Amino acid sequence: MPPDHRIAHTPATTRRTSLIILVGAATLLLGGAGAPAASEVVGNDAPAWSPDGSTIVFVTFRHGKGDIYAMNADGSDQRALTRTDGHDDLPAWSPDGRRIAFVSDRDGQLEIYVMNADGSGQARLTNAPGSDYSPTWSPDGRRIAFRTDRDGNAEIYAMNVDGSGLTRLTDDRSSDHSPTWGPDGRIAWVSNHNTGAKTSIWVMDADGGNPHRLTDGYWNESRPAWSPDGRRVAFQADRDFPLGNAELYVANTDGTGLKRLTVYPGKDDFPSWSPDASEIAFARGRSSLSHEVYVMRSDGTQVRQLTLPNLVLADPVTPKAPPASGKRFSFTVAAAEVSGADIGRLRVSCRAGLGGRSLKAASKSWVERTGRATCSWRVPAGARGQRLTGSVAASSPVAEVSRAFSYPVR
Repeated sequence: MPPDHRIAHTPATTRRTSLIILVGAATLLLGGAGAPAASEVVGNDAPAWSPDGSTIVFVTFRHGKGDIYAMNADGSDQRALTRTDGHDDLPAWSPDGRRIAFVSDRDGQLEIYVMNADGSGQARLTNAPGSDYSPTWSPDGRRIAFRTDRDGNAEIYAMNVDGSGLTRLTDDRSSDHSPTWGPDGRIAWVSNHNTGAKTSIWVMDADGGNPHRLTDGYWNESRPAWSPDGRRVAFQADRDFPLGNAELYVANTDGTGLKRLTVYPGKDDFPSWSPDASEIAFARGRSSLSHEVYVMRSDGTQVRQLTLPNLVLADPVTPKAPPASGKRFSFTVAAAEVSGADIGRLRVSCRAGLGGRSLKAASKSWVERTGRATCSWRVPAGARGQRLTGSVAASSPVAEVSRAFSYPVR
């Protein structure tokens, strides 16, 4: 998906193209456990809060490409709104909560579409050479602004909600993208105007007039999101150590009051305010290819995870010693997330049998730091020569990893 940050400074690039560029980048695991190198975009990202606060729409890669899903604000009842052969991305609610604008390449190139809030009535709005991206609704619900390169350069345009009345809002040699319409009618967007390769947050009037830079400095800043009262803008930036680390910040719309909201050594992105401004939904992951959806208080506290990642087996852990008659035997499984920021506490299941009868586990444990689930059994005396078989599994509410074993008892 383009960034509009997903690959820095190339807003026309889809996340699918980003994958080609970044394929082979290793996915880091907790506690140094090894996991497969990233071969595809995984997880969930791009959350957008409904105007009534009850629903969050987001982009999921659970089917191997971008689809738009909806869920309750607590993460429950996840359901598909789009399921096509194309890549669907960046959902944006209409102010009345009845429709959702989004981008899709289902017809061969990136275009702006609109659908009802339940996923019905999907209709294409744009049809021009080049790529159209990042739709955002005007406060009265009559216009949609978006980024397009139809004129050979990334610029911001606006149109009526039926696709008519096209108007160009920016016109310069810089890359202008990621527009977000604020409640007071102004539009925030991202540009590298006068900053070389770096990007900053800019603000302009609804007709493109009075453009001015909101943030200063020479960092990469992107993904602006207006607070519901129009007084603040949340955004992503790589301002702080370590180099290239992307965190979420908030500033007043006059550029004052800058505050860092997140502290995480990975990628925080896609801020979206709740209607009452008390919370911010966002995406977090070890890389821009492996996000999950989180929510925090608007001051950056009380972070909690809404979408849960798939799990994979990490490098196998060899038992310290084979099973021996009358001794304790332990077997460990190393679990790893393919997306997200923290694996959390998984449920550990233990199973073992000897000579046709089951053995009850003497203990089981989960160590989040290393992602290891361990089960132990007391091998009965006199079991020498028999075969001990079993398995250890670690599971979350949405995924499970397990490994079976079979050893002769010494």
